[in-house]
Amino acid sequence: MGLTASADMHLDKMTLSKLREYCRMHDRRSALFSGLLDRAIDNIFGADFDFVPRTKDAALNKKVKKYIHQRMEPQNADAAGELDYVKMCHLGLRAVWNDGDFAGIKRPDGSLMMFEADQIETPSNFSGDNVTLGVEKDPRGRPTALHLRQRPAGKDGFTVSAGKSQSARVLRQNVLWPAFRKRFGQTRGLPVIAAALSSYGRLDNYLEFESLAAEANAMMGLQINKEPGGDIDSIQSPAGSEDNEDTSTSSTFEKVQKMEPFQVFDMLPGEEIKMVGATRPGESFSPYTIMMCRIVGVAIGYPLELILLDSSQGNFSNYRGAMLIAQKNFRRWQRFFERDWCMPWYRWQIARGIASGELPANPEIFTVGLQWPGWPYIKPLEDAEADEINVRLLKKSVSQCVREMGFEPEEVFEEIADERNLFDKLGISITFKSATVNIAGADDKENTQQQKEQKSNE
Repeated sequence: MGLTASADMHLDKMTLSKLREYCRMHDRRSALFSGLLDRAIDNIFGADFDFVPRTKDAALNKKVKKYIHQRMEPQNADAAGELDYVKMCHLGLRAVWNDGDFAGIKRPDGSLMMFEADQIETPSNFSGDNVTLGVEKDPRGRPTALHLRQRPAGKDGFTVSAGKSQSARVLRQNVLWPAFRKRFGQTRGLPVIAAALSSYGRLDNYLEFESLAAEANAMMGLQINKEPGGDIDSIQSPAGSEDNEDTSTSSTFEKVQKMEPFQVFDMLPGEEIKMVGATRPGESFSPYTIMMCRIVGVAIGYPLELILLDSSQGNFSNYRGAMLIAQKNFRRWQRFFERDWCMPWYRWQIARGIASGELPANPEIFTVGLQWPGWPYIKPLEDAEADEINVRLLKKSVSQCVREMGFEPEEVFEEIADERNLFDKLGISITFKSATVNIAGADDKENTQQQKEQKSNE
């Protein structure tokens, strides 16, 4: 279409279909590719993703959280009743990386009916010119509706052909539609992994061929060689050989025979046996694989250590720096889904709860935080001391430190308070050697002196 064509011209229906199918194929058959998507899900959503209401009323927060947890159950979240909300988030992230976008229709009962990217398409009998790749737009280019095609199952369990399926026009405000875009004016989402497909395809083929060579190398093969020259006709054939065997030649020839385990060969004069095996994978296998993995990682924001789950290629400082860069990329994706998927769903559920009378009509009830997965300390002692210093210097709050570990501060503080009350009740005393953190940042000389004396006595 030329370099100056629009994003929709470069990402027409055929191009997007091919990109999606390549990604889905690799996700099905490639352990490395599927593992890349699994690591993204683990670090972006994780197993402990949750909504944390943050009104000023603690009792109201608990009530809202209980209501939201009920709406996250499979029978309430999924129109098919199979997936809970967190699992839908996981599959939604996978769909954006493989397909570029997906859609969920808001149903009157509060559930979502899910549609994959190829189900968002312009109906064949549609006559308007304001629909692009299944997305209807107003004169300003703002999406106003989506055309979604269902996949009804036939009698044998397979989906019927697209020509027999039904399409529905759904207003944009009734659809949750996260889409990954890289250009202005781009209507549909581009698979996130698309930029790495070319390099990954070469790497995937290389790994397959080298694996086959290694498998062949592991199979012992014997080759019988006959030296040239000499009166071959005068050589007595072993008993049982056929008269019509062609042995009349003065050139070197190789005859490969099938052998059974522990077979003993009866060799002719002038014949010798040698091993046959592949010399691959060679010395370049590991360097090439590592470099290609690095190139693939650049396209998706993954360091080598996260792609191969191997930190042996560098020192600890390199590993820590790579993980920090990866975490920034994961934070970016968390904000993407927070804006286009999680928060719209949460506000919709809260509005339904207010309308039904299950929740009070309080403006603060929409205030919420999202609990994303945290990352454990790489060096627990040093990282904990760094957090302590940042808290003392007012560069961080204790709550922020707790959130970075993947926990909700209010729940942690309540648990600590309950635990201390229980210890007091049972007469349990715990003494810590570390200094008490001064939240106000002021130096407590008296406490410091007592700690020095205690340490000296110890």
